[in-house]
Amino acid sequence: MENIRKWCFFTVVLISVTIPTSYGNKKMDISSMHIESQVTSRFARTFITAVVKNLLNSSEEAIFHVELPKTAFITDFSMTVDNVTTVGSVKRKEEAKTQYQKAVSKGQSAGLVQSTGRKMENFQVSVNVGALSTVIFKLTYEELLKRQLGNYELYLKVKPKELVENFQINVDIIEPQGISFLKAVGTFISNELTGMVKVNLTENKAHIEFKPTVDQQRNCPNCLETLLDGDLIIKYDVKRDNSAGKVQIVNGYFVHYFAPASLKRMPKNVMFVIDRSGSMYGNKIKQTHEAFIKILEDVPTEDTFGIVLFDDKIDIWKRELVKATPSNIKMAKTFVSSLNARGGTDINKALIKAAEMLKAAANNSTLPAVRTSLIIFLSDGDPTSGITDHNQIIRNVKESLGGLATLYCLGFGNDVDYNLLEKLALENGGLARRIYEDSDSALQLQGFYNEVAYPMLLDINLQYLDNSVEALTQSSFRHYYQGSEIIVAGRIASANLVTLKAQVTGQGVDAPFSKKVRTRIQEKDEAAGEQSYIFGDFTERLWAYLTIEQLLTQQISVEGEEKHRITEKALNLSLKYNFVTPLTSMVVTPPEEDDKNKQLVANKPREGDHKDSHLIDHHPVGHDVLDYDEEYHYDHHSPVHHALPPSGGRVLPTNRFPIFDLPRRAIVPTTPIATTSSTTTICDPFYVLIRGLHPTEKMCIEISKARNAVLNLFHDASTGITINSKLAPNEFSFVRFGLLHSRMRLKVDVTNHSIAVTHDADVQTYDWNSSFEKIGFLKKDGEKILVTTEDGATMTIFQSEEIFYLSLDIDNTKSSSNNTIGIIGQLLRDDKIHFRSNHFVAGGQELHLSSFTDCDFSSYGDNPDGSCLVVRLGTNELDSGASNIIPDIFHVPQ
Repeated sequence: MENIRKWCFFTVVLISVTIPTSYGNKKMDISSMHIESQVTSRFARTFITAVVKNLLNSSEEAIFHVELPKTAFITDFSMTVDNVTTVGSVKRKEEAKTQYQKAVSKGQSAGLVQSTGRKMENFQVSVNVGALSTVIFKLTYEELLKRQLGNYELYLKVKPKELVENFQINVDIIEPQGISFLKAVGTFISNELTGMVKVNLTENKAHIEFKPTVDQQRNCPNCLETLLDGDLIIKYDVKRDNSAGKVQIVNGYFVHYFAPASLKRMPKNVMFVIDRSGSMYGNKIKQTHEAFIKILEDVPTEDTFGIVLFDDKIDIWKRELVKATPSNIKMAKTFVSSLNARGGTDINKALIKAAEMLKAAANNSTLPAVRTSLIIFLSDGDPTSGITDHNQIIRNVKESLGGLATLYCLGFGNDVDYNLLEKLALENGGLARRIYEDSDSALQLQGFYNEVAYPMLLDINLQYLDNSVEALTQSSFRHYYQGSEIIVAGRIASANLVTLKAQVTGQGVDAPFSKKVRTRIQEKDEAAGEQSYIFGDFTERLWAYLTIEQLLTQQISVEGEEKHRITEKALNLSLKYNFVTPLTSMVVTPPEEDDKNKQLVANKPREGDHKDSHLIDHHPVGHDVLDYDEEYHYDHHSPVHHALPPSGGRVLPTNRFPIFDLPRRAIVPTTPIATTSSTTTICDPFYVLIRGLHPTEKMCIEISKARNAVLNLFHDASTGITINSKLAPNEFSFVRFGLLHSRMRLKVDVTNHSIAVTHDADVQTYDWNSSFEKIGFLKKDGEKILVTTEDGATMTIFQSEEIFYLSLDIDNTKSSSNNTIGIIGQLLRDDKIHFRSNHFVAGGQELHLSSFTDCDFSSYGDNPDGSCLVVRLGTNELDSGASNIIPDIFHVPQ
């Protein structure tokens, strides 16, 4: 059993299924890799199996690494080493968290399912394989394929990174409605692999097979490198008519699919509300312009439209919505060509103005009576001007729209406040979508617009008569869009029911839509058996999947008891059906009798905070393991959030992390602090590094429980200087700064893209190549900003590419006023801090303190070796009587 003593479970920035090897001196061999996907009426279950052999006479580590769709829920995982099988079990997240902490405290690795991009997220596990032994990895996940722009898509990542003797992909699809078209596209398909993807298509079934030999996988005749590097994408649609849809019933659960054909599209009033604030500077504004020009070309002539451009002011193209005639489209393009990034961000004012214009259009008697209204809102940042309180903005916008229009929010870039946009959209019948900052951002914007550009029906209701069903998923919808599909699922209420009767109603452009469908339950059950469904419980699992997904979405916009009720319901379903959702974790417990506390944990992440991933290495025995806080939400369009343990091994960052650099102060600990030996990197880069707070040691402080929060770092009421910051969604770096000097009537908004300086009502925006100075407060010099306070402190903000780090220097010839507050400001007060054995006391709070002898400060431009002290700092600790979490980036503590 010794050969399987080392277990690891962690997330990384790499993607796909990979096993580490060394060409020419091969250690591991993937002898077999099978990917099998079974799709029954849009519901897909995918199995991935990899068999890995250790070719050496010594134990080696094998890594199983899979990229799976963000919309998928993992349902099963196992690995078999030396005929011993470890099986994962899904548990309540709080229970798994406790086991997680036990694992890391014993020096074990723990891990998460991790976001990696737009549509995919990562799963990785590693295991030590004995000499000449074999390990078998098996992973299962399930997902509902959503119809967009007229087809369903099944994504399979194909990237073994080496030649595989037995490599095979098999996909089986059964669609009782009949398959209207199907194509399999491989992004890795070259001339050498043309024809290797075999498709066998009948009326309602399809089988896709990809089974290249080792020679066919080679990059060249004698190469060891593989051609297999990309995605296999299967696109298809089903046959449909202009009926009330199709109903399938299996084992007491039904699924109703509604996507009628041959409807006339409905005219719409659409307001485009575009952020042009300073943070949109550069590629964002350029790509927005490109996308908007193309979108304007696609606006149907029967539509009316308007444009609002906003920063801390708003510019309206025309006072009223106008028809999408060629001449109006031409003028609109000219107006949009003037897009320039500048100023702050007044989201409240822009959306309320859009609502006013839509109300006026709705009352225009010259327009068709039956039409719909939409707002397409694009922003990359937080509200910084006008009303900045998020809850107030949400209330104001909802009241202004009054159910008149559907709001779609597009969050541009990594540092957008996605939670705000998500709540704004959900409160007004729409959805939020992230637009990734990439070379194809313009295409992403166009693609989303095309999804909602052609409404076909309004106010759709799917009703099931005679109290025949229960546990129904959402059955009322504002819109049915061309190329989409409405799916409703539920449970048959009575075992004696013979026929399920359903009626679908809605409003079409010319007349009301009303259709009925009758489904004989026994006949449908028998038909399912005759067609040999790939997995017979698919209707029940699809119902559970859809119910959990909708509950997690509802959870975002409710509070109090209602939020608790919805959360518990989603949690219980997740546990019952063994789904890894944002409320549950998969716990893997190795079956070794002498090590019962070894648990490995996989959590599902959430979109909305940050797309970057990190590599967590092992946590060495002997370290003080610090707690971490988790908040999980869910976005079924592109989920992802993750939490990382605050201590442990070296991390490979995608962002630089903040540094506070203080000169030494005359503070002496009352007793020595116990030392913990370590050979593992500490302070790189999870922590804030502070020099000079302790007379002999550097201190590493983690600001915890504050991901995506806005914090007050420094405030001195006597000088009028305030320094605020926003933490990244991953909690361990800063993404924005707000600097204020009330006496000089200055406020400065610092982002990775620009520096906006507001003096009274005048706003000047600088890029990072500029140099300027506001004497007595701020100086921009090269790749840094120096902020000087009047008591001799200087904070320096450095920017390198897309990266921030900070240093704070104190001139000891000038004493602090002892009136400063804020997370860092409090630490400048001699009357507030002192050290005790194993504890750090400040602001009336006592915090645990650990000492390490081998710390790495290379990320901070210092010697890589040395000793350090580590303390975990919650945001409401060291608060000097006022909370350090503040409502917005320009808030001044009172």
